[in-house]
Amino acid sequence: MSNPNYHRSDCNHIFLNFMPCMVIHYLAVKEKVKQFIERYSRRLWKLRVLQAELKMVLRETADSPEQSFRFFVSTENGYSINTSIYTETEDPSSGVRLLTSFEEVQGPMHGIAVDAPYLTRDFLQQKRCSAQLMETTYVYDYPDMFRQASKLQWESYLRDHGLAKDVLPKEYIRTTELVLDKHDNLTEIHRVPGQNDTGMIAWRITLYVPEYPEGRDIMVIANDITFRTGTFGPKEDKLFMRASELSRALKIPRIYLSVNSGARIGLAEEIKAMFRVAWKDNRRPDQGFKYLYLTPADYKTISSKNTVQAELVEDEGESRYKLTTIIGEKDGIGVENLQGSGMIAGETSRAYDEVFTVSLVTCRSVGIGSYLVRLGQRVIQVENSFIVLTGHSALNMVLGRQVYASNTQLGGTQIMFNNGVSHHTV
Repeated sequence: MSNPNYHRSDCNHIFLNFMPCMVIHYLAVKEKVKQFIERYSRRLWKLRVLQAELKMVLRETADSPEQSFRFFVSTENGYSINTSIYTETEDPSSGVRLLTSFEEVQGPMHGIAVDAPYLTRDFLQQKRCSAQLMETTYVYDYPDMFRQASKLQWESYLRDHGLAKDVLPKEYIRTTELVLDKHDNLTEIHRVPGQNDTGMIAWRITLYVPEYPEGRDIMVIANDITFRTGTFGPKEDKLFMRASELSRALKIPRIYLSVNSGARIGLAEEIKAMFRVAWKDNRRPDQGFKYLYLTPADYKTISSKNTVQAELVEDEGESRYKLTTIIGEKDGIGVENLQGSGMIAGETSRAYDEVFTVSLVTCRSVGIGSYLVRLGQRVIQVENSFIVLTGHSALNMVLGRQVYASNTQLGGTQIMFNNGVSHHTV
């Protein structure tokens, strides 16, 4: 796994088989494994080790019978560690040895054959890996982060006040995902993570924390960097708008998790292979062009789709359809995205006036994304992330020389925190 030829490997597993029988209680082993994982967690995560399996034969005392155990330690998101313990039992009908949960809560491997192959990277893990390669968190892992934070607060509260665990809430958070219906109104939905068809996700989350044991609602709005690089289109803008409006109506805090690439500007793919260029001088393209056009045959093919507007001209001895407007066959690739950007910028200003707003910037926040975090006023910025209106490459082209070496040089924490745009760095 540490070999540079396999640095992009993912979903790696470790299997350890302890041959001698050991006299030790299984809970002590579980605690030692947990301490080991916590000690080397950064290294294991860097090597993309998502699961470790330990096979051990144990005795509680020297006189106790031997018992075979399997300890599984796994993490899918890199910060939440799950442990489960199994024994090996034989299926009387098939003779296959199966994993059987040893603890009260049934583990995910219960009933699986002991020699079953490890699972390879699935659809959800591909998205998670894609987000993590950009040094951010996969959007559907955020609710579990809130749950972990609430759990840690309760543990600290019990420890500081010397209270028993019976005061713990039945659940640390309650999450309800919000989507748009066919009338662009918010509706609740319960679905498997990763089934979204838009690059914006919204949740109404109830936090059960020591300060509010009865629960307090917040609105969380987040970009999905794995969906069209987190760009803002009409659907994303409308969902952001409706979720923010609901937070104002309910007078609950609005949290924006910003990781995006700005407004979505696409290309009309159906025109790319057809359009031609009328140069000012065919022998000197560097002198510029007069207009773009389609041949009569191509215009006849595309005109029924209403994706372009053109006027018929006679030039250079032939008929041409001079392009005046390119609309595109698909919605959400042009100026309509910029119109939506203005809409949600205004909504963010209203939200700041009426409710508590805070933004967390991870990886990058570009264009309208940078406006939203600035208009929300309270900004937490992750190290190595940047907040920019446009990228350093575009600015270098405008300036005509290489002035900026990276986007962090333009909008990293050393810039945005020092000038007051970001108020806290993590």
